[in-house]
Amino acid sequence: MDSIVALQTAFQQVTNLAKGPVSTKLIALKPLLESSSLELEKEFDRILQILQPGLGQRAWRRQRLKWPFQKADVEQILQFLERHKSALTFAMNSDQM
Repeated sequence: MDSIVALQTAFQQVTNLAKGPVSTKLIALKPLLESSSLELEKEFDRILQILQPGLGQRAWRRQRLKWPFQKADVEQILQFLERHKSALTFAMNSDQM
């Protein structure tokens, strides 16, 4: 959960940067953010809703000791986040050149 929250915070900071005064210099990053921001926000909200106490599924509230995700779910989530993280990193590096 800490990794997801850290990635979400970094994504929000990059989004704020793209909306700020230097946004005209972010040729590669800005279109990527526009295309993936909604998708990432939905995924962050879905994951956090499941993991946060009192907000997730009923089974999770009743069985707090049981992890709410299967191994395949975790791998899929991590791959999804890693793809977006790599794309954002590539775009930011491109803009710095």
